[in-house]
Amino acid sequence: MATHQDDTEPDFRRLDDRAPLHRIVQHEIRDFILKEGLRPGDPLRSESELARLFGVSRNSVREAVKALESTGVLETRRGSGVYIRDFSFAPLIDHLPYGLMQGQRALRELAALRKTLESALIPEAMRAMTPESIAALRETLETMRELAERGEGFPEQDRRFHQLLFRDLDNTMLLRLFDLFWLAFHAAAPPARGRTPMDAYRGHAAILDAILSGDPDQAREAVHDHYIGIESKLTEDPAAEPTP
Repeated sequence: MATHQDDTEPDFRRLDDRAPLHRIVQHEIRDFILKEGLRPGDPLRSESELARLFGVSRNSVREAVKALESTGVLETRRGSGVYIRDFSFAPLIDHLPYGLMQGQRALRELAALRKTLESALIPEAMRAMTPESIAALRETLETMRELAERGEGFPEQDRRFHQLLFRDLDNTMLLRLFDLFWLAFHAAAPPARGRTPMDAYRGHAAILDAILSGDPDQAREAVHDHYIGIESKLTEDPAAEPTP
């Protein structure tokens, strides 16, 4: 990377030369945004200016800009140029289901993460939960029971149950993350081994019973136990790896 002595320009650090050039340029652009104090809505310099600044080709800058667009750092406005985008986790979360389809290790790790998050957040969710959400949970659970008694699964009710648990926290990003996890897991996880729909129903019923008891420790334990059942679907057996 070219280093500029002009005091008006930031001093750029040299990254690992073994990294692809466009990835190095991505780091340089992010550093430039921070050092220049650019804010959402501010324009980024042109490709030619950045290429000259970093000592690379315009193609390398163009590749880096495209990559930063995909992660929500930049946005291109046709006929106007490239601008700094307001930060959001949304582009990263949007890629989550695809990443989880690549193997069970990712599924196991995220199952463990979600177990930790839901267990930790359930006491706060209990305090925020409205009577309307309680009623909706009861109704959803009753539908689960009816389906389980017929030996049928209930994926949509499962999804709604977990949405209802945390919706009153009013954290849109958290709900979106949990929901994308649910979608990815149910698309990629192998069939349950020895776990019946009635077993799944009882796990959800235990969670609601614990919530209604008002005991946060009991609720944490119920959520934790529920995920033990989910984790049992994810074995170390390579033959059980889901195919993308």
